[in-house]
Amino acid sequence: MEIVTLDPHGMCSGVRSAIAKAMSHGGAYCLHQLVHNEIVLGELLALGSVFVDDIEKVPDGATVIFPAHGVTPEVRGRAAAKRLSVVDGTCPFVARAHRAARRFSDAGLPVVVLGDPSHTEVQGILGEIADRRAPRPGEKIGVVSQTTMNADEVAAEVARLREKFDVAGVAGICTATKERQDAVREFDGDAILVLGSRNSANTRRLCEVARCPAYIASNMDDVVKLREEMERYGKVGVTSGASTPERFFESAVGCLRRIPQHVAIIMDGNGRWAQSRGRPRGFGHAAGAGTLMRALGWLGDRGIRYVTVYAFSTENWKRPESEVSGLMGLFSTMLKSKASELVGNQVRLRVAGRRGDLPRPLRDAIADVERRTASFERQLIVCLNYGGRAEIVDAANAAIARGEPVTEETFRRLLYVPDVPDPDLVIRTGGERRTSNFLLWESAYAEYHFTDTLWPDFSERDLDEALGDYSSRDRRKGGLS
Repeated sequence: MEIVTLDPHGMCSGVRSAIAKAMSHGGAYCLHQLVHNEIVLGELLALGSVFVDDIEKVPDGATVIFPAHGVTPEVRGRAAAKRLSVVDGTCPFVARAHRAARRFSDAGLPVVVLGDPSHTEVQGILGEIADRRAPRPGEKIGVVSQTTMNADEVAAEVARLREKFDVAGVAGICTATKERQDAVREFDGDAILVLGSRNSANTRRLCEVARCPAYIASNMDDVVKLREEMERYGKVGVTSGASTPERFFESAVGCLRRIPQHVAIIMDGNGRWAQSRGRPRGFGHAAGAGTLMRALGWLGDRGIRYVTVYAFSTENWKRPESEVSGLMGLFSTMLKSKASELVGNQVRLRVAGRRGDLPRPLRDAIADVERRTASFERQLIVCLNYGGRAEIVDAANAAIARGEPVTEETFRRLLYVPDVPDPDLVIRTGGERRTSNFLLWESAYAEYHFTDTLWPDFSERDLDEALGDYSSRDRRKGGLS
């Protein structure tokens, strides 16, 4: 199966702007769905956002976010009367459609609105029209379409209207919608997978314009279920709706290509590498730090979004004091010297482990880099003063303190980085064949790849060998192949 990613795809600028505004006002009220994407809505719920279907349900004086699909003038008036602090997430193209409807209406023209009358966007556009009378044959009219309509269908409908009326102007389809639809129309392949929520109009339109069988996947479970179906085809195009996060797109493409979404690495062999060269162990740790930064680039080039590395275990405190002290200093130096590189490559740093035992300057350096990189989607999780058993014990104690019934789902929320998906592949370098207390809970169904290569010598070729090993395996996870 050949996987072809279609460009452009995914979030348009209007959706990005609306999401950014909502994310910066976590805990605010959102009128209707900000965008039609279940992944984005889930993230906003996690931030404390409250979704309501009526402006009257927003408490007086509170902050309310208007959705990307816009609202009616009546809703804006009611928000003002309630003294609400309004964060307007309306897409610029939707706002343009509103202005066009208002302009036609103010000029006394009947306005024909093309789209789904039950959709929030269409209701908002209709709210701009003072007189909704039906036009008479030959009369001058204005035409406004829902911005996510099928461009071909809109063109055909406008042509039919021109046969009966004098069309003074047409507004609607946004540039991003048309560009994404054009890319799908032009795809010469056997099938198309469209990533996005089924209640998203622009996602459904992408399926409608395809010249080959088209499928919708709303989440990774859908992608996994469809992968076998996709493998029946020789050439598969992948695109995504205008409200679909890019990280979902990359994860889905990786799944189809059998590339792991999350790779964890036990970086073993630094000390032995240095000793074999007659150098102190600290020399090997410094060399290993350089390998990590190179490997992070290789993994990113292959579309792998999450990378977790084992940097210092809870058992490593048993090592000579000079080596431990050197490692703590190296971690601080790396954080300060590589922070700009992480920012430049848009990689989010997260540290998992018991931070309280770490030196204060190191904790401060960690907090600073985590803050500077918090908005990025690619993630590097560094396990520092970490132990798999310690993590489970800490989660168990947190569960006891809450006094809540424990299930696998609720227990997972108490782990160090609960929102990160479980690792698909764990690589251990240095010739050892054990897990060494690393990600015991999270790696229950991970594939393991062991290599004799010492970590400082780990190369791009070694990585590709591990990925090839992974892709050849049948990951049943308790089911049947």
